[in-house]
Amino acid sequence: MQALRNAIHYLFSILLWILFGYYWYIVSGRKISLETFQAVIILAVVSLLGLAATALWVRHNLNIARHNRRGAPAPAPAETLGHDYLGRPVRGPGLDRLRAAKVISITLDDGNAKVLATSGGEGS
Repeated sequence: MQALRNAIHYLFSILLWILFGYYWYIVSGRKISLETFQAVIILAVVSLLGLAATALWVRHNLNIARHNRRGAPAPAPAETLGHDYLGRPVRGPGLDRLRAAKVISITLDDGNAKVLATSGGEGS
């Protein structure tokens, strides 16, 4: 991916230099007139746009690197057993015991609370 990005930057830079040379060829072959000033203005605008695009790209990459966000997934939210998705209270052993259990039973008690219980031996 980096090689393709570098190739695109080199190609864009070469095209800008060719355009630069072409406009200097036009400017040097003419007497100074309105068209000459227009050519110089177009050359300056295109050159400044190329410079600005490169500077913004570098700034963008530095910002990504500074925050260390190069394709890293977002951190997982903290897991809690307070309530389930429907808002019912959840009771049971701690998350460590639930993760280590081979079998987890889920029932509802009389108060409509979700009760988690481990069985079948713990450990993996």
